[in-house]
Amino acid sequence: MKAILKNKFNIIVFIIFLILGLIGIFHHEIWRDEGQVWLVVRDLNLFGIFDHVRVEGHPLLWYFLVLPLAKLKLPVISMQLLSFCFMAAAAGVFLWFSPFSRLSKICVLFSAGFLYSLTVLSRNYSIIPLFIFLMAVFYNKQRQHPYIYSFLNILLANTHVLMFGFCTAAATVFGYENIIKNNGNKKDCLISFAVAVLSLLSIVVYVFSSPLKNLSVNVQPLNLFCAEKIWEQCNWFLTNMYLSNKFVLFIAAVSILCALAVVFRENKKVFFITFAGFLYQLAIYICGGCGVSNEKAVLSLIVLLFGFWIVLQDSGLSKLKKVFINILVILLFGLSFNLSYMLYKNDYLYDYSGSKRVAEFIKNNIEKDAVLVSTNDLTSAGAIAYLPAERKFYTPLYDNYYSYAYAQKYIESKPFTFNKPEKLKDKKIYYLYSALGFPQTDKKIIFVSDKNTLIVTEFFFIIQDE
Repeated sequence: MKAILKNKFNIIVFIIFLILGLIGIFHHEIWRDEGQVWLVVRDLNLFGIFDHVRVEGHPLLWYFLVLPLAKLKLPVISMQLLSFCFMAAAAGVFLWFSPFSRLSKICVLFSAGFLYSLTVLSRNYSIIPLFIFLMAVFYNKQRQHPYIYSFLNILLANTHVLMFGFCTAAATVFGYENIIKNNGNKKDCLISFAVAVLSLLSIVVYVFSSPLKNLSVNVQPLNLFCAEKIWEQCNWFLTNMYLSNKFVLFIAAVSILCALAVVFRENKKVFFITFAGFLYQLAIYICGGCGVSNEKAVLSLIVLLFGFWIVLQDSGLSKLKKVFINILVILLFGLSFNLSYMLYKNDYLYDYSGSKRVAEFIKNNIEKDAVLVSTNDLTSAGAIAYLPAERKFYTPLYDNYYSYAYAQKYIESKPFTFNKPEKLKDKKIYYLYSALGFPQTDKKIIFVSDKNTLIVTEFFFIIQDE
């Protein structure tokens, strides 16, 4: 503890990170992807969660972490604070245990991914950095602490499907180093390796083998051989990290290639883990229907950071190489400062989504026994998450009451009309309208979201039925 308190630089940077993160969280309105997780664990039992989440294509760890908060009927901001705690812990581990220079640490913690996308937005991405950083801490101690290292790998694998490639490569290297090459007592390494492999296989069974019911995922394996698709996703990846300045994008692309080359030159086994994790994520973007966003793109950079972390711990590394590695880290993360400032500032000044504002209006102005008929079950998730579970929402899409969205049922969608559903003929109803454009109706509009709402598809109207 005394050693931690002695490092004034780390303490100051850590406090600034905490303050900015908390300010961002308390000014952030959750949107549909954040609200969806809350509603799934709030409104389903354990078996229902198991059945539904695999359709969304995610492992279960984040859902289980949020589960007790939702079941205890805490406000949804508790989920935001939970993800923030993980990012705060990751920042602490990075500041006190990583071998990077002070300037590198500043560039990483105040980059677009760390300052905003992973810290302010409350999603399963937020729990990834802590486990990667802890794996870096224990990498050179994995033979002494095989259970800890393998447990961290298991936790990381269950955060997000994007981490599967990295975790599989890490488990492979662990097995090679500690079982095949180990001439001593292999029992603990064998057991921990077997558990890690079984965990990875369970993810394959749970996520990858499920029918593609989620229509937002469109797997196209042949895209791996399409140069145009590869270039498109690489460009989209860089743009989501560094905006669209061509010079900045060029410097960033060169820095990534140099980073991979340096790790390859210094440690082939770590390069295998790093490159596998990086390439796997890129393959998911190329073949799958999920587009690259800033929080996804930054995961690739964190994988590179892991490789640099291990390389810098080599006592035989020359001072010049250490300086070069830190320059690459400064470039890779520092070049996103412009995006970091823009994202953080806009979320502070404007409504990220209209969810919180519309929820407050519903609480204060809509009768408790009234039913809100939603025009879009997906975009309403954020607003519903701010409301008590007793508040009834109805969608003609399913011809039923709902809270979270059923992505696999979109194929059954029907054109929306402002006609009172027959099922609700005896109810007082309001229409919750969210779509691009103004609602085409002569009914009375009693609420409109702020005109500067950042997520344009979550710009809400409430329309009173006459």
